[in-house]
Amino acid sequence: MPHKRINRRSFIRTSAGAGVTLAARSFLLEAPNLAAAGRPVPPSDTLRFGMIGIGMEGSGVLATCVRLPGVECVAACDLYDGRHTLANEIISKATGKTVPTTRRYQDLLDNKEIDCVVAAVPDHWHKQVIVDACNAGKDVYCEKPMTHKPEEGFEIIDAAAKNDRIVQIGSQRRSSIGFAKAKELIDQGVIGTVDYAENRLGRNSPCGAWVYPPPPDLSPANLDWETWLGDAPRVPFNPVRFARWRAYRDYGEGLPGDLYVHALTGIHYVMGVDAPAMRAYTSGGLFRWKDGRDFPDLQNTFYEYPNFRAGILMTLSTHEPEVTRFLGTRGMISVYGEGDTVIVEPQDGQDHEPCGYTSSFPEKLKDAYDKDWHEKHDPKLGESKLIEAESYVYPPGYSEFREHLWNFFQSVRTRQPSVEGPDFGNNASLGCHLSNVSYFHRSIAVWDASSRKIVAS
Repeated sequence: MPHKRINRRSFIRTSAGAGVTLAARSFLLEAPNLAAAGRPVPPSDTLRFGMIGIGMEGSGVLATCVRLPGVECVAACDLYDGRHTLANEIISKATGKTVPTTRRYQDLLDNKEIDCVVAAVPDHWHKQVIVDACNAGKDVYCEKPMTHKPEEGFEIIDAAAKNDRIVQIGSQRRSSIGFAKAKELIDQGVIGTVDYAENRLGRNSPCGAWVYPPPPDLSPANLDWETWLGDAPRVPFNPVRFARWRAYRDYGEGLPGDLYVHALTGIHYVMGVDAPAMRAYTSGGLFRWKDGRDFPDLQNTFYEYPNFRAGILMTLSTHEPEVTRFLGTRGMISVYGEGDTVIVEPQDGQDHEPCGYTSSFPEKLKDAYDKDWHEKHDPKLGESKLIEAESYVYPPGYSEFREHLWNFFQSVRTRQPSVEGPDFGNNASLGCHLSNVSYFHRSIAVWDASSRKIVAS
């Protein structure tokens, strides 16, 4: 487990000073919604939703939703007919039922029996589906990132407000008990003042680099290709673009849209960010996956926020387990994406031995200084200084993915604001756009709040 490695390294570092020892404590995190999600819901409280998009992400979203108590899928939509079959395979396996399917998501918006919709479609369709859902009086959960273009976020915010609709974006860390614990600890001052946050993640496989196999039967006869293109440039039917849309600027945002957005969601949540980063600078390149894609396979972005800085490094050439770190004046908190663990490594910010600068003193002066330092700072016998490291472990069976979806349906029921509404989703999405603008313009990308535009300077 990651926390064993971290605790051992912490011990070596913090116990190097005279009279300093480290004690490690482990705690089991609580998931308050798990009990609630396990209770039966009266039929009168059952929410009926329509599923829009049953691809790789959508199939998992659908499978999770139909197993939540008090939630029923009553219709499904996809532009590829093979996914109509898939949708009913998923629903039937969980419930024994099947539902009507369609290529037109508008059919779901017109259906008065549907309370809300869940959308997992390519990024270039997000804005239109969300706005149309709001205008049709439907609450909507949409997968991350919220937008494909910077200006789209404000259209979504306005549509949600105008129609008094619940809009939740599917970047699950906003519902994570691990990031909630990190936020609680930082707000309590456990690691002092945090001035830097970072996220690192690496993949090393074709699938991890979006080299997805197109469905073998895919053809213009069973896929509405023209509608799938939406407002993107017209190109002939292309199974590779359909399956690997994340790799093309016409439909996705590359590493930022697929992965950065999770990192930014966690950082924004923990640090209480309520606006986009002020500036971003990106470096990277396309080194391995030279298959005609538009996006780099290595991307590194440095963000500037008013009170802290953040760095994100992601690669599609080397496996590296994901970790998000928050660095403070009195220690560091690490939230691990693999291992479901939060590690708190405290630091006292003090010298544990005479400063090495005394090596520049003449020997007599150095010896006198060192002796005086030890007399003033060394703990007395039996007074060893204790620094406690802590690990927080997720409970068995916990899933922030399920929690996030449960939170959406609870918002629909109670009319309470979403845990990840359109304002929050927009700030994270704009961070993705800042990264890509910087990369493709080879410049610093600046968020101009007055004009609501990203400027390459």
